[in-house]
Amino acid sequence: MNKAVITNAIVPARRDPDDRSEMETQLLFGDLIEILEKRNQWRLVRNDFDAYEAWIDEKAFEIIDDKTFDEIKSATEFYVADLTSVMSLPDDTRQMLVLGSRLPSYHSLKKSLIINGKEYLLLQGKVISGRLNDEEFFNIIKKYRNAPYLWGGNTPFGIDCSGFTQMVYKISGRYRLPRNASQQAQHGKRIDFDERKPGDLAFFVNEKGNIHHVGIVWFNDTVLHAHGKVRQDLLLREGIYNQEIERFTHDLVLIRRLE
Repeated sequence: MNKAVITNAIVPARRDPDDRSEMETQLLFGDLIEILEKRNQWRLVRNDFDAYEAWIDEKAFEIIDDKTFDEIKSATEFYVADLTSVMSLPDDTRQMLVLGSRLPSYHSLKKSLIINGKEYLLLQGKVISGRLNDEEFFNIIKKYRNAPYLWGGNTPFGIDCSGFTQMVYKISGRYRLPRNASQQAQHGKRIDFDERKPGDLAFFVNEKGNIHHVGIVWFNDTVLHAHGKVRQDLLLREGIYNQEIERFTHDLVLIRRLE
């Protein structure tokens, strides 16, 4: 089984090996993957972070050996902390990186990283690592405010509800969440509505009673969630109340705290 690291800035990961197939998630620069299957120019890959499997194009990554894979996996995780950053590639061209991109085996003094003997140099952008304190954590959350909704999206330029929650906890070094809301609802400690505090996760059900939406409990009895865009709405015992349209949009089922 080949192993690789994503070297494109943003990679659509699709349900089937076809450009017209639904995008299920996105991989970002620095993500580690395992290649499970080949079909023409497509590769079925497993994301090492959350074990999510989907199809990506073969031109999106760089094959690495097992030793390099393990070294990157065990090294300190550095993440791009600005909405966008600029990197110089080995061929002296430039590439934009987005918030949440991982910089594998990053050298903070040289502001560079080496993949298969080739140097990638970060020219612009703030880098963070380790577990962030509450203020830093909340600042990361704020960076996604007003990001447009995109099914399967993982960036400030398009994100869905569970991508939003997964990314902010990933970047902040606080918790390794799976990709989907129903999976995320199995993590952490269930708490009562009156115990909620900013940073907790609130989960919502559809008409069939299945968990299909997640948001981040925010200040002043509100929730931040990706619905049309990453927006702030009232969070009541019944669910999310949108004051603009004066009605409930999501039915609350539980709140969990990740510790």
